[in-house]
Amino acid sequence: MRPPGHHAGPHGIVTCPNDTEGSHGFCLLNNIAIGAAYARSMYRNDGIKKVAIIDFDVHHGNGTEEIVRQLVPNIQTSSLRTPYAVGSLHTSRYKPWLDEDDIHDIFFASTHGYGPRELCFSYHPQPQGGWFYPASGKSHISEAVRDSSADKQRSLSDFLSSQSWARMGDDACMNSCKIINVGLDLPHPYDVPGTQRVDLRDSYRKKILPYLVEFDPDMIFVSAGFDGHKKDTMNFGYVGMIEDDYEWVTEQLIKVANTCCQGRLVSVLEGGYKIQGGIVSPFARSVASHVRALSEGGSSRELYNSEDGVWESQFEKQMVDEKEKRRQQRIDKIRKTEMEKIRSRHTLNTTTIVSSMETHIKNDNIENGMPTKNDNIENGMPSHAGTGSTHPDFDAILKEPLRDTSVMTEGIDMSLHHLGGATPSPFHSGFSDQQINNQDEPIPSRKRRRNPVDYRELFEQMKKEGNCS
Repeated sequence: MRPPGHHAGPHGIVTCPNDTEGSHGFCLLNNIAIGAAYARSMYRNDGIKKVAIIDFDVHHGNGTEEIVRQLVPNIQTSSLRTPYAVGSLHTSRYKPWLDEDDIHDIFFASTHGYGPRELCFSYHPQPQGGWFYPASGKSHISEAVRDSSADKQRSLSDFLSSQSWARMGDDACMNSCKIINVGLDLPHPYDVPGTQRVDLRDSYRKKILPYLVEFDPDMIFVSAGFDGHKKDTMNFGYVGMIEDDYEWVTEQLIKVANTCCQGRLVSVLEGGYKIQGGIVSPFARSVASHVRALSEGGSSRELYNSEDGVWESQFEKQMVDEKEKRRQQRIDKIRKTEMEKIRSRHTLNTTTIVSSMETHIKNDNIENGMPTKNDNIENGMPSHAGTGSTHPDFDAILKEPLRDTSVMTEGIDMSLHHLGGATPSPFHSGFSDQQINNQDEPIPSRKRRRNPVDYRELFEQMKKEGNCS
Protein backbone atom coordinates (compact mmCIF):
# COMPACT_ATOMS: atom_id res chain seq x y z
CA MET A 1 0.00 0.00 0.00
CA ARG A 2 1.33 3.39 -0.98
CA PRO A 3 1.80 5.98 0.36
CA PRO A 4 2.90 4.81 3.82
CA GLY A 5 1.05 6.09 6.86
CA HIS A 6 2.78 5.56 10.19
CA HIS A 7 4.01 9.20 10.43
CA ALA A 8 0.49 10.67 10.06
CA GLY A 9 -1.03 11.64 13.41
CA PRO A 10 -4.58 12.64 14.42
CA HIS A 11 -4.10 16.03 12.73
CA GLY A 12 -1.42 15.00 10.23
CA ILE A 13 1.76 16.66 11.49
CA VAL A 14 3.28 15.26 14.70
CA THR A 15 5.77 17.30 16.75
CA CYS A 16 8.25 16.31 19.43
CA PRO A 17 10.74 18.12 21.72
CA ASN A 18 13.58 17.52 19.24
CA ASP A 19 11.51 18.75 16.28
CA THR A 20 9.03 21.44 17.28
CA GLU A 21 7.98 22.04 13.67
CA GLY A 22 7.15 18.42 12.95
CA SER A 23 6.09 16.73 9.71
CA HIS A 24 4.24 13.67 8.49
CA GLY A 25 6.92 12.45 6.05
CA PHE A 26 5.47 10.83 2.92
CA CYS A 27 2.30 9.83 4.79
CA LEU A 28 -1.26 11.05 4.22
CA LEU A 29 -3.45 8.67 6.23
CA ASN A 30 -2.36 6.32 8.98
CA ASN A 31 -3.33 3.08 7.25
CA ILE A 32 -2.31 0.73 10.05
CA ALA A 33 -4.21 2.63 12.77
CA ILE A 34 -7.31 2.90 10.58
CA GLY A 35 -7.22 -0.85 9.92
CA ALA A 36 -6.74 -1.71 13.60
CA ALA A 37 -9.58 0.61 14.71
CA TYR A 38 -11.86 -0.79 12.00
CA ALA A 39 -11.14 -4.38 13.04
CA ARG A 40 -11.80 -3.58 16.70
CA SER A 41 -15.11 -1.88 15.84
CA MET A 42 -16.53 -4.03 13.05
CA TYR A 43 -15.35 -7.47 14.19
CA ARG A 44 -15.80 -7.11 17.93
CA ASN A 45 -18.63 -9.66 17.83
CA ASP A 46 -16.28 -12.11 16.06
CA GLY A 47 -13.80 -12.13 18.91
CA ILE A 48 -11.54 -9.23 17.82
CA LYS A 49 -11.26 -7.20 21.00
CA LYS A 50 -7.54 -6.73 21.63
CA VAL A 51 -5.30 -5.56 18.79
CA ALA A 52 -1.53 -5.11 18.65
CA ILE A 53 0.52 -2.99 16.22
CA ILE A 54 4.20 -3.88 15.64
CA ASP A 55 6.31 -1.43 13.62
CA PHE A 56 9.78 -2.48 12.34
CA ASP A 57 10.34 0.45 9.97
CA VAL A 58 13.70 2.21 10.49
CA HIS A 59 11.82 5.44 11.34
CA HIS A 60 9.79 5.76 14.51
CA GLY A 61 6.04 5.32 13.97
CA ASN A 62 5.34 8.62 15.70
CA GLY A 63 1.96 9.09 14.02
CA THR A 64 0.69 5.70 15.16
CA GLU A 65 1.97 6.31 18.68
CA GLU A 66 0.26 9.72 18.84
CA ILE A 67 -3.05 8.17 17.78
CA VAL A 68 -2.70 5.53 20.51
CA ARG A 69 -1.89 8.22 23.08
CA GLN A 70 -5.12 10.02 22.19
CA LEU A 71 -6.99 7.13 23.80
CA VAL A 72 -6.36 8.92 27.09
CA PRO A 73 -8.05 12.29 27.79
CA ASN A 74 -5.53 15.11 27.72
CA ILE A 75 -5.25 18.85 27.35
CA GLN A 76 -4.00 20.37 24.11
CA THR A 77 -2.27 23.73 24.57
CA SER A 78 -1.77 26.12 21.70
CA SER A 79 -0.53 29.71 21.62
CA LEU A 80 -2.74 32.53 20.45
CA ARG A 81 -1.15 35.73 19.19
CA THR A 82 -2.95 38.93 18.13
CA PRO A 83 -1.68 42.45 17.41
CA TYR A 84 -2.81 43.47 20.89
CA ALA A 85 -2.32 40.41 23.10
CA VAL A 86 -0.66 37.04 23.42
CA GLY A 87 -2.36 34.12 25.09
CA SER A 88 -2.75 30.35 25.20
CA LEU A 89 -5.70 28.15 24.39
CA HIS A 90 -6.34 24.93 26.33
CA THR A 91 -8.61 22.32 24.73
CA SER A 92 -9.64 18.92 26.05
CA ARG A 93 -8.93 16.06 23.66
CA TYR A 94 -10.17 12.50 23.77
CA LYS A 95 -10.35 10.29 20.66
CA PRO A 96 -11.39 6.72 21.53
CA TRP A 97 -11.59 4.03 18.86
CA LEU A 98 -14.54 2.17 20.35
CA ASP A 99 -15.09 2.77 24.05
CA GLU A 100 -13.33 3.58 27.31
CA ASP A 101 -11.62 0.17 27.37
CA ASP A 102 -9.39 1.12 24.44
CA ILE A 103 -6.39 1.80 26.67
CA HIS A 104 -6.55 -1.77 27.98
CA ASP A 105 -6.98 -3.41 24.58
CA ILE A 106 -4.51 -1.67 22.24
CA PHE A 107 -0.78 -2.42 22.19
CA PHE A 108 1.89 -0.58 20.16
CA ALA A 109 5.62 -1.42 19.80
CA SER A 110 8.25 0.06 17.49
CA THR A 111 11.91 -0.64 16.77
CA HIS A 112 13.72 2.15 14.94
CA GLY A 113 16.80 4.33 14.80
CA TYR A 114 17.07 7.11 17.36
CA GLY A 115 19.81 9.72 17.62
CA PRO A 116 21.82 12.05 15.38
CA ARG A 117 22.16 11.48 11.66
CA GLU A 118 25.88 10.92 12.05
CA LEU A 119 28.54 10.97 14.76
CA CYS A 120 31.99 12.53 14.67
CA PHE A 121 34.06 9.80 16.32
CA SER A 122 37.07 11.21 18.12
CA TYR A 123 37.79 10.61 21.77
CA HIS A 124 34.14 11.42 22.52
CA PRO A 125 31.43 10.93 19.85
CA GLN A 126 29.75 14.21 18.95
CA PRO A 127 26.39 14.55 17.14
CA GLN A 128 26.60 15.92 13.60
CA GLY A 129 24.00 16.93 11.01
CA GLY A 130 20.85 17.11 13.15
CA TRP A 131 18.50 14.38 14.34
CA PHE A 132 17.56 11.23 12.50
CA TYR A 133 13.95 11.55 11.34
CA PRO A 134 11.52 11.98 13.05
CA ALA A 135 13.74 12.72 16.10
CA SER A 136 11.42 10.86 18.48
CA GLY A 137 11.10 7.36 19.90
CA LYS A 138 13.56 7.17 22.77
CA SER A 139 13.69 3.69 24.30
CA HIS A 140 10.86 3.37 26.80
CA ILE A 141 8.45 0.76 28.13
CA SER A 142 5.32 2.27 29.63
CA GLU A 143 4.11 1.38 33.11
CA ALA A 144 0.86 0.02 31.65
CA VAL A 145 2.96 -2.63 29.85
CA ARG A 146 5.19 -3.45 32.79
CA ASP A 147 2.26 -3.72 35.25
CA SER A 148 -1.03 -4.19 33.45
CA SER A 149 -2.95 -4.75 36.70
CA ALA A 150 -2.34 -1.17 37.89
CA ASP A 151 -4.07 0.28 34.83
CA LYS A 152 -7.17 -1.89 35.24
CA GLN A 153 -7.70 -0.69 38.82
CA ARG A 154 -8.78 2.77 37.63
CA SER A 155 -12.48 3.50 37.82
CA LEU A 156 -14.18 3.90 34.43
CA SER A 157 -16.62 6.44 35.85
CA ASP A 158 -13.71 8.60 36.99
CA PHE A 159 -12.15 8.09 33.59
CA LEU A 160 -15.18 9.64 31.86
CA SER A 161 -16.52 12.19 34.34
CA SER A 162 -13.45 13.71 35.98
CA GLN A 163 -10.76 15.87 34.41
CA SER A 164 -7.95 14.39 36.52
CA TRP A 165 -6.57 12.27 33.67
CA ALA A 166 -6.62 15.24 31.34
CA ARG A 167 -4.17 17.08 33.59
CA MET A 168 -1.68 14.31 34.22
CA GLY A 169 0.91 15.50 31.69
CA ASP A 170 2.52 13.81 28.71
CA ASP A 171 4.60 11.34 30.72
CA ALA A 172 1.64 10.10 32.75
CA CYS A 173 -0.45 9.95 29.59
CA MET A 174 2.14 7.80 27.83
CA ASN A 175 2.48 5.49 30.83
CA SER A 176 -1.28 4.90 30.78
CA CYS A 177 -1.11 3.46 27.25
CA LYS A 178 0.54 0.20 26.27
CA ILE A 179 3.51 1.56 24.30
CA ILE A 180 7.02 0.16 23.79
CA ASN A 181 9.73 2.11 21.96
CA VAL A 182 13.15 0.61 21.21
CA GLY A 183 15.46 3.32 19.85
CA LEU A 184 18.55 1.69 18.32
CA ASP A 185 21.82 3.63 18.34
CA LEU A 186 24.05 4.49 15.41
CA PRO A 187 26.83 1.87 15.29
CA HIS A 188 30.40 2.83 16.20
CA PRO A 189 32.94 2.25 13.40
CA TYR A 190 34.98 0.00 15.71
CA ASP A 191 32.04 -2.23 16.66
CA VAL A 192 32.32 -5.91 15.84
CA PRO A 193 30.55 -6.57 12.51
CA GLY A 194 27.25 -8.35 13.05
CA THR A 195 26.48 -7.05 16.54
CA GLN A 196 24.00 -4.52 15.14
CA ARG A 197 21.79 -7.31 13.80
CA VAL A 198 22.07 -9.30 17.03
CA ASP A 199 21.05 -6.21 19.04
CA LEU A 200 17.95 -5.80 16.88
CA ARG A 201 16.91 -9.42 17.37
CA ASP A 202 17.60 -9.26 21.10
CA SER A 203 15.37 -6.18 21.37
CA TYR A 204 12.49 -8.33 20.12
CA ARG A 205 13.41 -11.33 22.26
CA LYS A 206 13.78 -9.35 25.50
CA LYS A 207 11.66 -6.19 25.16
CA ILE A 208 8.78 -6.83 22.74
CA LEU A 209 7.80 -10.47 22.21
CA PRO A 210 7.43 -11.43 25.92
CA TYR A 211 5.16 -8.42 26.58
CA LEU A 212 3.24 -9.09 23.36
CA VAL A 213 2.53 -12.67 24.42
CA GLU A 214 1.47 -11.44 27.85
CA PHE A 215 -0.89 -8.91 26.21
CA ASP A 216 -2.51 -11.85 24.32
CA PRO A 217 -3.89 -10.00 21.26
CA ASP A 218 -6.80 -11.18 19.14
CA MET A 219 -5.18 -9.79 15.97
CA ILE A 220 -1.70 -8.49 15.14
CA PHE A 221 -1.04 -5.67 12.66
CA VAL A 222 2.47 -5.17 11.26
CA SER A 223 3.84 -1.87 9.93
CA ALA A 224 6.37 -3.47 7.59
CA GLY A 225 9.03 -0.94 6.62
CA PHE A 226 12.04 -2.14 4.62
CA ASP A 227 14.15 1.04 4.72
CA GLY A 228 16.22 -0.44 7.56
CA HIS A 229 18.15 -2.55 5.04
CA LYS A 230 21.89 -1.95 5.31
CA LYS A 231 22.06 -0.95 1.62
CA ASP A 232 19.27 1.62 1.89
CA THR A 233 20.80 5.09 2.21
CA MET A 234 17.62 6.47 3.79
CA ASN A 235 18.59 5.00 7.17
CA PHE A 236 22.00 6.78 7.56
CA GLY A 237 23.49 3.53 8.91
CA TYR A 238 20.81 2.75 11.51
CA VAL A 239 19.48 -0.78 12.17
CA GLY A 240 21.40 -2.45 9.27
CA MET A 241 19.03 -5.34 8.58
CA ILE A 242 19.32 -7.84 5.74
CA GLU A 243 16.77 -10.16 4.13
CA ASP A 244 17.27 -12.88 6.77
CA ASP A 245 16.41 -10.41 9.54
CA TYR A 246 13.09 -9.44 7.93
CA GLU A 247 12.24 -13.10 7.53
CA TRP A 248 13.22 -13.81 11.14
CA VAL A 249 11.08 -10.99 12.58
CA THR A 250 8.10 -12.11 10.51
CA GLU A 251 8.51 -15.71 11.68
CA GLN A 252 8.59 -14.63 15.33
CA LEU A 253 5.41 -12.56 14.94
CA ILE A 254 3.71 -15.51 13.24
CA LYS A 255 4.65 -17.75 16.17
CA VAL A 256 3.08 -15.24 18.56
CA ALA A 257 -0.01 -15.05 16.33
CA ASN A 258 -0.27 -18.87 16.37
CA THR A 259 0.07 -18.82 20.16
CA CYS A 260 -2.41 -16.02 20.89
CA CYS A 261 -4.84 -15.40 18.02
CA GLN A 262 -5.09 -18.46 15.77
CA GLY A 263 -2.56 -17.03 13.31
CA ARG A 264 -4.45 -13.79 12.57
CA LEU A 265 -1.88 -11.32 11.29
CA VAL A 266 -2.13 -8.39 8.84
CA SER A 267 0.91 -6.75 7.21
CA VAL A 268 0.88 -3.22 5.75
CA LEU A 269 3.76 -1.76 3.73
CA GLU A 270 5.46 1.34 5.12
CA GLY A 271 8.96 2.47 4.04
CA GLY A 272 11.49 1.01 1.64
CA TYR A 273 13.24 3.09 -1.01
CA LYS A 274 16.23 1.19 -2.41
CA ILE A 275 14.42 0.03 -5.55
CA GLN A 276 17.31 0.34 -8.02
CA GLY A 277 17.78 -3.07 -9.58
CA GLY A 278 14.13 -4.04 -9.89
CA ILE A 279 13.40 -7.55 -8.68
CA VAL A 280 16.95 -7.97 -7.32
CA SER A 281 16.99 -4.64 -5.45
CA PRO A 282 17.36 -4.65 -1.64
CA PHE A 283 13.73 -3.54 -1.34
CA ALA A 284 12.41 -6.34 -3.58
CA ARG A 285 14.50 -9.02 -1.86
CA SER A 286 13.39 -7.83 1.59
CA VAL A 287 9.73 -7.82 0.62
CA ALA A 288 10.14 -11.29 -0.91
CA SER A 289 11.62 -12.61 2.35
CA HIS A 290 8.76 -11.07 4.35
CA VAL A 291 6.05 -12.45 2.06
CA ARG A 292 7.73 -15.88 1.95
CA ALA A 293 7.67 -16.04 5.74
CA LEU A 294 3.98 -15.02 5.74
CA SER A 295 3.18 -17.68 3.16
CA GLU A 296 5.01 -20.43 5.01
CA GLY A 297 3.52 -19.26 8.29
CA GLY A 298 0.04 -19.80 6.90
CA SER A 299 0.64 -23.54 6.96
CA SER A 300 2.73 -23.56 10.14
CA ARG A 301 1.39 -24.14 13.62
CA GLU A 302 4.65 -23.51 15.46
CA LEU A 303 4.15 -21.70 18.74
CA TYR A 304 6.29 -19.07 20.45
CA ASN A 305 8.78 -20.35 23.02
CA SER A 306 10.90 -17.89 24.99
CA GLU A 307 13.50 -20.56 25.79
CA ASP A 308 14.22 -20.95 22.09
CA GLY A 309 14.97 -17.23 21.96
CA VAL A 310 17.50 -17.48 24.80
CA TRP A 311 19.38 -20.31 23.09
CA GLU A 312 19.20 -18.58 19.72
CA SER A 313 20.64 -15.35 21.15
CA GLN A 314 23.60 -17.17 22.70
CA PHE A 315 24.24 -19.09 19.48
CA GLU A 316 24.18 -15.91 17.35
CA LYS A 317 26.58 -14.12 19.67
CA GLN A 318 28.92 -17.11 19.57
CA MET A 319 28.82 -17.12 15.75
CA VAL A 320 29.59 -13.37 15.66
CA ASP A 321 32.55 -13.87 18.02
CA GLU A 322 33.94 -16.69 15.86
CA LYS A 323 33.62 -14.61 12.69
CA GLU A 324 35.35 -11.72 14.40
CA LYS A 325 38.15 -14.03 15.56
CA ARG A 326 38.71 -15.26 12.00
CA ARG A 327 38.62 -11.69 10.74
CA GLN A 328 41.27 -10.61 13.25
CA GLN A 329 43.44 -13.57 12.24
CA ARG A 330 43.26 -12.47 8.60
CA ILE A 331 44.13 -8.91 9.59
CA ASP A 332 47.10 -10.11 11.66
CA LYS A 333 48.30 -12.22 8.73
CA ILE A 334 48.08 -9.24 6.37
CA ARG A 335 49.87 -7.04 8.92
CA LYS A 336 52.66 -9.61 9.36
CA THR A 337 53.11 -9.95 5.59
CA GLU A 338 53.23 -6.18 5.23
CA MET A 339 55.82 -5.84 7.98
CA GLU A 340 57.99 -8.53 6.35
CA LYS A 341 57.86 -6.61 3.07
CA ILE A 342 58.87 -3.40 4.83
CA ARG A 343 61.70 -5.16 6.68
CA SER A 344 63.07 -6.73 3.47
CA ARG A 345 62.91 -3.43 1.63
CA HIS A 346 64.63 -1.67 4.51
CA THR A 347 67.43 -4.28 4.49
CA LEU A 348 67.85 -3.90 0.72
CA ASN A 349 67.97 -0.11 0.97
CA THR A 350 70.51 -0.24 3.81
CA THR A 351 72.74 -2.58 1.79
CA THR A 352 72.53 -0.26 -1.22
CA ILE A 353 73.47 2.77 0.89
CA VAL A 354 76.44 0.97 2.48
CA SER A 355 77.69 -0.17 -0.92
CA SER A 356 77.44 3.38 -2.27
CA MET A 357 79.35 4.77 0.71
CA GLU A 358 82.12 2.18 0.32
CA THR A 359 82.45 3.03 -3.37
CA HIS A 360 82.78 6.75 -2.65
CA ILE A 361 85.33 6.18 0.11
CA LYS A 362 87.37 3.86 -2.09
CA ASN A 363 87.44 6.43 -4.89
CA ASP A 364 88.50 9.14 -2.45
CA ASN A 365 91.36 6.97 -1.15
CA ILE A 366 92.60 6.31 -4.69
CA GLU A 367 92.52 10.03 -5.50
CA ASN A 368 94.52 10.85 -2.35
CA GLY A 369 97.08 8.09 -2.92
CA MET A 370 96.01 6.21 0.18
CA PRO A 371 95.98 2.37 0.28
CA THR A 372 92.63 0.72 -0.15
CA LYS A 373 91.14 -2.00 1.95
CA ASN A 374 92.24 -4.74 -0.48
CA ASP A 375 95.83 -3.36 -0.60
CA ASN A 376 96.04 -3.44 3.19
CA ILE A 377 94.89 -7.02 3.31
CA GLU A 378 97.46 -8.09 0.68
CA ASN A 379 100.24 -6.40 2.69
CA GLY A 380 99.19 -8.08 5.92
CA MET A 381 98.04 -4.80 7.43
CA PRO A 382 94.78 -4.11 9.20
CA SER A 383 92.02 -3.02 6.91
CA HIS A 384 92.10 0.51 8.35
CA ALA A 385 95.88 0.98 8.32
CA GLY A 386 97.20 4.00 6.49
CA THR A 387 93.83 5.71 6.36
CA GLY A 388 94.04 7.65 9.58
CA SER A 389 90.70 7.78 11.38
CA THR A 390 88.55 7.29 8.30
CA HIS A 391 87.69 3.60 8.57
CA PRO A 392 87.04 3.50 12.35
CA ASP A 393 84.63 6.39 11.87
CA PHE A 394 83.01 4.53 9.03
CA ASP A 395 82.62 1.39 11.16
CA ALA A 396 81.03 3.48 13.91
CA ILE A 397 78.64 4.99 11.40
CA LEU A 398 77.56 1.56 10.25
CA LYS A 399 76.78 0.55 13.83
CA GLU A 400 74.58 3.59 14.42
CA PRO A 401 70.81 3.29 13.77
CA LEU A 402 69.58 5.24 10.77
CA ARG A 403 67.85 8.32 12.14
CA ASP A 404 66.69 9.61 8.80
CA THR A 405 65.52 8.03 5.56
CA SER A 406 68.19 9.80 3.51
CA VAL A 407 72.01 9.95 3.66
CA MET A 408 73.97 12.80 2.07
CA THR A 409 77.20 11.56 0.53
CA GLU A 410 79.38 13.97 -1.45
CA GLY A 411 76.41 16.26 -1.95
CA ILE A 412 74.32 13.42 -3.44
CA ASP A 413 70.93 12.69 -1.81
CA MET A 414 70.93 8.92 -1.31
CA SER A 415 67.30 8.79 -0.11
CA LEU A 416 65.29 5.63 0.21
CA HIS A 417 62.80 7.09 -2.22
CA HIS A 418 65.41 7.32 -4.99
CA LEU A 419 66.71 3.86 -4.15
CA GLY A 420 63.32 2.17 -4.48
CA GLY A 421 62.19 2.68 -0.88
CA ALA A 422 58.77 1.35 0.10
CA THR A 423 55.77 3.58 0.58
CA PRO A 424 54.72 3.60 4.25
CA SER A 425 52.19 0.88 4.96
CA PRO A 426 48.98 1.48 6.93
CA PHE A 427 50.42 -0.94 9.49
CA HIS A 428 53.77 0.93 9.72
CA SER A 429 53.90 3.95 11.98
CA GLY A 430 57.12 5.49 10.57
CA PHE A 431 59.10 7.80 12.82
CA SER A 432 58.50 8.22 16.51
CA ASP A 433 56.94 11.41 17.85
CA GLN A 434 60.31 12.57 19.23
CA GLN A 435 61.95 12.13 15.84
CA ILE A 436 59.12 13.95 14.08
CA ASN A 437 59.38 16.86 16.51
CA ASN A 438 63.16 17.08 15.96
CA GLN A 439 63.04 17.06 12.16
CA ASP A 440 63.79 20.79 11.98
CA GLU A 441 66.94 20.45 14.12
CA PRO A 442 70.26 20.23 12.21
CA ILE A 443 71.64 16.69 11.93
CA PRO A 444 75.44 16.21 12.14
CA SER A 445 76.91 15.57 8.71
CA ARG A 446 78.33 12.11 7.93
CA LYS A 447 80.39 13.49 5.06
CA ARG A 448 84.01 12.26 5.13
CA ARG A 449 86.52 14.92 6.08
CA ARG A 450 89.55 15.13 3.65
CA ASN A 451 92.86 16.81 4.34
CA PRO A 452 93.59 19.76 2.03
CA VAL A 453 95.95 18.87 -0.88
CA ASP A 454 98.67 21.24 -2.15
CA TYR A 455 98.61 20.43 -5.87
CA ARG A 456 101.74 22.57 -6.66
CA GLU A 457 103.80 20.62 -4.14
CA LEU A 458 102.38 17.37 -5.48
CA PHE A 459 103.34 18.41 -9.04
CA GLU A 460 106.93 19.22 -8.02
CA GLN A 461 107.25 15.83 -6.29
CA MET A 462 105.99 14.04 -9.39
CA LYS A 463 108.59 15.89 -11.53
CA LYS A 464 111.38 14.75 -9.26
CA GLU A 465 110.19 11.15 -9.49
CA GLY A 466 110.15 11.42 -13.28
CA ASN A 467 106.42 10.77 -13.56
CA CYS A 468 105.75 14.03 -15.23
CA SER A 469 107.43 15.34 -18.35
